[in-house]
Amino acid sequence: MISKENFQKALALINKSTSVLITTHTKVDGDAAGACAALSEILSSLGKEVQLLFLSALPQWYTFLFEHKVPVLGQNITPERLSAGGLGRFDLIIILDTNSYSQLPEFDAYLRQKNAPVLVIDHHTTADGLGDVELVDAHAAAASAVVHELFKFARWPVTPKIAQALFVGIATDTGWFHFNNTDAATLRCCAELIDAGANPSQIYHNIFQSFSIQRFRLMTAMQNAIELHFDGRCATQHLSQQDFKNTGAKYEDTENLIDECQRISSVEVAALFVELPDGRIRCSLRSRGGVDVCKIAQKFAGGGHKSAAGAYLTGPIEHAKQSILDLVRLAFGQRSI
Repeated sequence: MISKENFQKALALINKSTSVLITTHTKVDGDAAGACAALSEILSSLGKEVQLLFLSALPQWYTFLFEHKVPVLGQNITPERLSAGGLGRFDLIIILDTNSYSQLPEFDAYLRQKNAPVLVIDHHTTADGLGDVELVDAHAAAASAVVHELFKFARWPVTPKIAQALFVGIATDTGWFHFNNTDAATLRCCAELIDAGANPSQIYHNIFQSFSIQRFRLMTAMQNAIELHFDGRCATQHLSQQDFKNTGAKYEDTENLIDECQRISSVEVAALFVELPDGRIRCSLRSRGGVDVCKIAQKFAGGGHKSAAGAYLTGPIEHAKQSILDLVRLAFGQRSI
């Protein structure tokens, strides 16, 4: 739970700012996108100059949250140009849905030499203490839920557009309310957002019923690569650079694909390994709760939650897979990892 004092400090930072840079972790997901969209909307309405910046491409199914295309670091602006003021000069930096340098590739250097205060709004346990002020609630279902609490504390109006964005963040980070981070507070929050104008059926269609054929083929390639370990208790899947070439899919098309193998009744831990163009392997981890996958991810400078985490490993895929399986074996054996 976040103290009233921290909310007051955050609001004070926002009130005295005039030009705000808002960003989030690489591999933008629904929570990151929703929180960014909601906060940028309200701050703009309060007369602030607001600049959004993403660190990787926004998945197509979240573009409906933004009126204008958000620049991507490394694609639309170089780190050098950002540091030189290419997007403007800011008197406040807001980081959403992460508190870790490892989740901010290339932006981390800018952050280390910044001259503006930093506000972090997050719900993860992994933390590098990036903020001068931090609104962090590890019990919150999503960063968007923390943003909603800030709205209530500040008495900012929740318009239908803002309600939609925050609902997207919470719904996606709870797996459309089937993850174990869904509690009564989460559902009460979403009820308030529906009352404010969020349309769940339309949101579901926009996100989960708008696959491109390329993404669908990528999912098929991933399912063909499934392997079960430890008597079916652990499932691994992988995607190589060749899979992306064969299907025409993009890296952002991998979001939520790890959830597919969790439909298998015996699977307690799931891991998806994605080969990146630079040879690194992005590993996404999921658990039904018996294994703390955040502890596994932290062994590789990653992080997340007990039931959902991720990290970057050195390749090739088989090497990364074995490294993770070794730790899963220890976890199943109830030995320290």
